[in-house]
Order: sequence, then structure tokens, then C-alpha cells
Amino acid sequence: MFETIIHEHDQRLVALALGICAISTLTGTAIAQMSMKADLVHRRGWLILAGVVTGLGVWTTHFTAMLGYRNNLDIHFDLSVSAYSLVLAIGFTVAGGLVGLQGKERGILAGAFVGVGIAVAHFLDMHALRFAGSVVHDPLITLFAGAVGLVLAAWAGHLLLRWRDQIFAWPAAIALSAAILSFHFIAMSGVRIVPAEAAVEMSGWTASVDELATIIVVAFLLMLGAAVTYTWHSERLARATARQQRRLIHTLETLRETQDHHRAYIELNPQIAWVADRYGMITEVAPLWGELVGLPREASYGEGWAKVVHPDDLPLVTRHWRAAIEAGDGDSADVRYRLRMSDGAFRWYRARARPRHDAEGNVVAWYGSLEDIHDQVLGEEALRSSEERYRLASRATSDVIWDWSFQDQRATWAGAYKKVLGYPELQSETDFDWWLDRIHPDDRSRVLTSQSAALKGGAEYWHEEYRFRIATGEWIDVKTRCVIVRDGDERPIRLVGSMLDVTQQKTVEAELNWAALHDPLTKLPNRTLYRKRKRAAIDDARQSGGSVALIVLDLNNFKELNDTLGHAAGDRVLEQTAQRLLESLPHTASVARLGGDEFAIILPELSEPDAYAGPMSYVSTAMEEPFLVGDTRVPVNFSAGVALWPRDGEDPAELLIAADLALYSAKEEMPGTFMEFTPTLRGASERRSQMLFLARQALEQDSIVPFYQPKIDLRTGRVMGWEALLRICSADGTILPPSEIQAAFSDSEVAVRLTERMFARVFADLANWRAVGIDPGRIAVNLSAADFRGPDLASRLQAHAEATEQGLSAIDIEVTETVLIGQLGPEVSRMLQELRKMGVMVALDDFGTGYASLTHLQEFPVDVIKIDKSFIERIDENNPKATAVIDAVLEMAMRLGMQTVAEGIETMEQARYLRARGCTMGQGYFFDRPLPACEVPRALSSETKGQWEVVRLRSLKSRTAP
Repeated sequence: MFETIIHEHDQRLVALALGICAISTLTGTAIAQMSMKADLVHRRGWLILAGVVTGLGVWTTHFTAMLGYRNNLDIHFDLSVSAYSLVLAIGFTVAGGLVGLQGKERGILAGAFVGVGIAVAHFLDMHALRFAGSVVHDPLITLFAGAVGLVLAAWAGHLLLRWRDQIFAWPAAIALSAAILSFHFIAMSGVRIVPAEAAVEMSGWTASVDELATIIVVAFLLMLGAAVTYTWHSERLARATARQQRRLIHTLETLRETQDHHRAYIELNPQIAWVADRYGMITEVAPLWGELVGLPREASYGEGWAKVVHPDDLPLVTRHWRAAIEAGDGDSADVRYRLRMSDGAFRWYRARARPRHDAEGNVVAWYGSLEDIHDQVLGEEALRSSEERYRLASRATSDVIWDWSFQDQRATWAGAYKKVLGYPELQSETDFDWWLDRIHPDDRSRVLTSQSAALKGGAEYWHEEYRFRIATGEWIDVKTRCVIVRDGDERPIRLVGSMLDVTQQKTVEAELNWAALHDPLTKLPNRTLYRKRKRAAIDDARQSGGSVALIVLDLNNFKELNDTLGHAAGDRVLEQTAQRLLESLPHTASVARLGGDEFAIILPELSEPDAYAGPMSYVSTAMEEPFLVGDTRVPVNFSAGVALWPRDGEDPAELLIAADLALYSAKEEMPGTFMEFTPTLRGASERRSQMLFLARQALEQDSIVPFYQPKIDLRTGRVMGWEALLRICSADGTILPPSEIQAAFSDSEVAVRLTERMFARVFADLANWRAVGIDPGRIAVNLSAADFRGPDLASRLQAHAEATEQGLSAIDIEVTETVLIGQLGPEVSRMLQELRKMGVMVALDDFGTGYASLTHLQEFPVDVIKIDKSFIERIDENNPKATAVIDAVLEMAMRLGMQTVAEGIETMEQARYLRARGCTMGQGYFFDRPLPACEVPRALSSETKGQWEVVRLRSLKSRTAP
């Protein structure tokens, strides 16, 4: 069917056929639905009209579609057959309506009649074709088209009844359109045209395609116009009749309610009704009067009622009452005064009266009422007092007070309006437009919408912030707050509020918001804003199909620059780096400072993955020029890692990891360049994850144990102490070195847990040794940078000592140069000072491999210097330059009064050289390998003082340890 519609029909005429079908079915359905709401007398007319419109729509839809069929054929139409088709289409649809909807409603039967009409019209329309050839129908497809059309038409009749009470039975119209269109196009897909060689002979009453098109369009528009006009006219009359009927019913109900209300009012009205003659003498008063004031009704007639009026109010009441009588006007007969109640207290009442005139216009009587307004008067007095207090308080503040009356449509102003707004006209009242014209145009719609919602929604208060133009022409930020006063019907009658200048507050908030998202030194976005922009760039790229480049950039040797020139110089370099990055990158790029000397660049909207290379070349060029710090030109280069979305990671966090991996690789392999992420770099990350997993597993399985390597006095050969080295005891008994979990020492959480486990084990071993009378000397434990991130290092160490009833005087803490002079340096120094006061000694591990200087050794609390193994190994080279560092360190330590420990001694020559140069202690495989705790007592008992040249060498040959 799809191929038939696309390849064998003119799409424009197909679209026209669809439109005609939709209009006719919608109109026919609406008329048929209207017929079911009409009485039996008018129902038949409506059903006939619906059938005519629907039949005409079926016929017109078929012929419109066939006008566009095989436009390569010279097709004519037999008008007599076409006329029969029209008559039968209308006949079946009219019959369906009358049979299925007029009496007993049978929607499926009505729809079936319409379905038969669709089929008959279609085949007669095909029979009306005249062209050089013949039409061959596929029987199976034809039967299938008939079945589909009949089922859909019957379903349309069912839906019409089901939706009869709705505003419009549109599902029935859709089903009917589907029946007409599906039958036609499915049947046409089974049609095969067999061309003939001889031209067809036109006989009888025939028409060309263009002529038939004109007939179809004109006929359909005329019939459809007549149906729509008739429907509109009938609907209008029906609505008018319905409105009149509703008004009549409403009038009767209102009259009945009025009678009931009047009866209840007379019986239950709390007001006191009274009647006076033309001269103002009271002649009647309601029984409630006597109950309230304690004065008999008879004593109140004439002017007796004045006996209970408050003496201060009586002159005013008398004057108003006489003026009303003389004028004969009820407008003057409205006064408030106090009446004495039966208990002697006074209450406020309101008296109102209206005259009744005769035919000549003379007053013949007065009818009035008394209303208790005591609570209202007290409330008004309280409100006036409160407003006065608020006005006085506002004079001491910067609040502008305003009061808007809905009845007067005017606003009065008070408070600090002169100081804040500066408009002299606010001394008098202003209208609504005055206020509205001074609201910023961009805020005006929002303010009006917010106020309207509060007024219509029954809110008690309304508040909004917007920009307001003051007398100088400047815009200030104001916050308006008000209470909404409503009447008994909940209609707003008054707004009383204030306007506060919050310009300075807004400025401060904006500065705080900016500070929360930007780095104060470089003015670049910080990590928080960087994450938002990275996410936004990825979302945009996901929509557009482009790429995003994430570049993480580090300044090389920045720490050395800080140490050499000072932090102020480092700050200037960071500021100039930020400026150069901004100037060299396109405006679409985002540059952020992630911390320290680390920057991030986001390059969005990349059409090609390698499009980042151009902008990065500009960055490289910009960074080549030395930085000017004061009068000094400082050369600075950088390393950068590049990761591309989505190639290197779908998730923003994953993308950052990829860029970091590329950065680390660039710094290690080619400092001063930028390197693009490759999958091989992920192996390092996976290795780190494996290390962390192994460390956590070892902690959970309690397989972290210390092995002890002795530290030997090079002069006496005695064991002076031990270094506790972390080892992992696997399930199969294999002892793993700490290098297997190297990454764990950089993880803050895991590193601290490892240290805690080592502390627990070391103090337990120390307690066990001392329990059997063995003094092992001092025990050194290595700490990582993570141990100094929290302030509780000393308390943690003390807790372990107390748990095993040991002291801290035999404990050494070893820290590396990196920890000592890193970013945590001041805090590390403070903690080490605290530990030294507790008896702990501090050793600087791996000295000479970092950036520690003589200044650092003087500033930080260091007791022992450990010379790194890399320097000890060079002793055997017999090269003075190779041992120059060792000699300098030993000389410096002696001058500073510090002990020295040489690590990694493996030969006799190394031990003798160090002893000759004054090194205090030695440690290494030459003396002993690291031992488990159970072998320490044996090692101590077997040592021979002063003969380490012989004994330690023999011990090394006879002992095997991990």
C-alpha cells in the first residue's frame, strides 16, 4: 500500500483527499452526535444531513484520490456512473443513520451500512474510469480492503454512541476517516492496469480529470458550506433557547432563595430594626433593643432612646439626626456612637436610616437599624496605633512605607521615601501607573504576574524583589513586602507594605556568589564552576554530535620556584599564567584553576577530535615568553594532558581521570609538552586500583605485619634500634613488600588505616619483648603525608601506647622530605613538635633525594638524618665526587648535633667508609635483612659487640629472611 501511495499517486492530491476526508468525517460525526441530543421530531433531519455530508465526503475523497492516480494515463470519467456512485454513497450513509441511530440505537449496524456505502462507492468509482486499458483487481487484497473498511466503519459507529455525551466524539471521526482511507488505498494496492494498444473511444457523458476535479471541489464546498451554515444556525438557536431556559430557572431559584433569605433575616438578624415617624420620633423598635440596653421598648419611643447614648456622643448624634430629618435625605442618617448596655458597659453601634416617601415625595416614615460595630472600632483603633508605631519605627530605618487602596486606586507614602527614592511627589498620593512606570522593564511582567497570583490566590502576604528607578535616574534593587487586607468576601481592598533598598545586599550576594565559584588569586572559575561547565559542554556536544577536549595543565617545577623566589612570586606566576591562557584561547573555551599550579581547559564544540591542537599551539607559544616577577624574568614551562569526549570517557569524572593520566605521563616522559590520552595509560590507573584493593583486603584480613631491620652503631656494633617495615602476609604464606600496595600510601583513608595497623602491631610486639625482659631499643615507624592531614596524630599514637601500657620514649617517627616541606609543612612541623614533647624522636628519611635544605633542617624539628641508599651505593665507585654528598651531609649533621643513619649498606667497604666519616648508625642487608617479630629476640641475643665486620658477615651468610 505504501508503494501505491508514494509511486502511483500524486502526493498533492493524496494530501487533498486526506483533508477532504477529515473535514467531512468530522462534520458528519458532529451532526450525527447533535442528532442524538435532539428530540425525535428533529433527529431524522439531523441524521439525513449527517448522512448526506458523510456520503458526499466518501464520494469526494475517492474521486480526489483517483484524480492523482497514474497521471501518466489519459484518464476520463463516466459521469453517469459517478452520479450513481454519489447517490449510493449518500443512500447507504443516510440509511445507516436512520436504521442504526433513529430508534433503537445500534452503532455497529449504522457503521456497517456506512462501510458498505464506502465499498460500493469505491467500486463504482473504479468502474467510471475510462482509459486505454483495463483494470484488474486482486481478489484477496480486495476482500482484505473490504474487511478492514467494514470493521473500522462499524467501530466508528460504536465509538459514536460511546462518546455521545462528550463535547465532541472525535474518536468516531478518526475511525471513520481510517475506514474510508484504508479501504481506498488498500484496494488500490491490488489494482493492476493492463494497457491496450488502441485508444479508448469516449462515448456518453464523460469528463476529463480537470473537469471532474472542478465538479468535485465545487459540489463538496457547496454541500459542506450549506451543512456548516445550517449546523451553526441550529446550534445558535439551540444555545439561545438553552440560555433563556437557564435564565428562567436561575430567576426562579433566585426568587425562592431571596424569599428564604428574607425570612431567615427577619428571624435571626442580630441588628436592631426600628421605625420613626416623619418627625423622627421612634414608634417601633425590635425586641432585641430591650434585652441589650435594659430599657423597656415603650420607654424608648419618642426620644426616650437617647437616655442610653453616651453623653459625649449625644450632641453629635442629635445634630446628624436633625439634619437628616430636615433634608429628608438618608445619606445624613448614618452615625456611630456608644450605647450603655444593661450591665453598665458601653459598646459601639452604627445607626442608619432611610426615609419612605409618598406619591408627592414627602417623607412619611423612617426605617432604620442599629449594628454592633464594637469589635470593628477596637480593631480600627488598634490598627491606627500599630500603623503609627510602624511609621515612627520606619523613620529610624530605611523602609519606605506605602498604603494602596483598591477603592480609591491611589497609594499614600510614608517612611524614608525622601531618603531612598527622592521623589517629592510622594508627599501626596500616586496612582498605579506611577509605580509601574518606575519598575525596570525586564522585571515588570514578573512583578505583575507574582502580584496577580497572590491577589487571586487568597494569599495573606505578597513579596517580590525587582529594580526600581529613583529620582536621580539610577536603578536600585528593592524588596517589597505587604499584607493583603481582604473584605468578608475575600476580595482584596487594601495593601499595606514597605519597600526596602537592598542594592548593597544584592551587591554583596553577587560578590559572594562570584567568590564561591571563582579562584580569588587568578579570578578564574574554581573547581565547582569548572565541573558545571564541563557537564554543560558535554551535554551540548551530546546534542550536536561534536567533541569536547579536556586539558589538565601543570606548571613544571613550580614548588622549586616557590621555595626559591617565595610564595608572592609564585602567586604572580599563577596570575600571569591565567592571563596568558585566557588571551591565547578562543572565547568559547573555559579556563579554571583546580588548585595549586593545576589548571583545566575545556574546549567545547570541536568538529574534529584533533581540533584542540590549534588552540594548544597558541597556549604553548604564549607560555614560551619568560614571566616577569618584579625585575626578574622567570622561565616557566608546563606539562598538559588531553582527553577527548566521548572517545576517552562518557562520564565527566572518567574524562578527568583520563586527562590526569595523560598529564602524569607527560610529566614523567616529556616534561614541557602536552600528551593525548591513550588506552595504555589506563593500565597505570588499573594498577593503582589493584594496589588499593590489595591494601584494603590486607586490612580486612589483618595480614599487615611489621618486619624489623636493625640499626647498628657503627662504632660499637650494638643494635641501637629497629625500623618497622610494612609487609603483607598472604594467605599462602608469601611475604609481599610494600611496593605491592604503593598507591595506597597516597590514599588518605587507606594510608591512615595502614599506619594505625602498624602502630598497633609495633606496640604489641614491644610489649611482648619487654614482658620477657628484652629491650629492643628504639623502634622507628614510617608515616605518610595522609597521617598529618588530621589533627589527631599525637592522640592516636598516645592511645596505642596506653592500650599496651607502653611509653613513647622508645618510638621514632620517620618522615620523608616531601612530607616535611610539602603544602602541609607548617602543620607537619607543629605535630612533630608536639610528638617530640611526648618523647618521640623525628627522623628525616631518604635525605638528599628531595628539596630539603639546611634552612629546612634548622626550621623543622628533626633529630635524625637518614642518608638515602642511592648515595650509599656510590661509595664503592671510589670516586670522590660520588661521596661528596655523603661527606657534606655527615659534616652538616655533626655541626647541627643530629644523629645519622646510612640506609642500604650492603658491603664491608661501605660500612667502614661511613664509620670513618663519623656516621652514627648503619642499616642494610650487610647487617641483617628485615626480620619477623619472633626472630628479634634471637638476633639480639646472638650479637657480638664491636665485631660486626666478622659477625654480621657470617650472620648474613647463614640467615635467610624476606
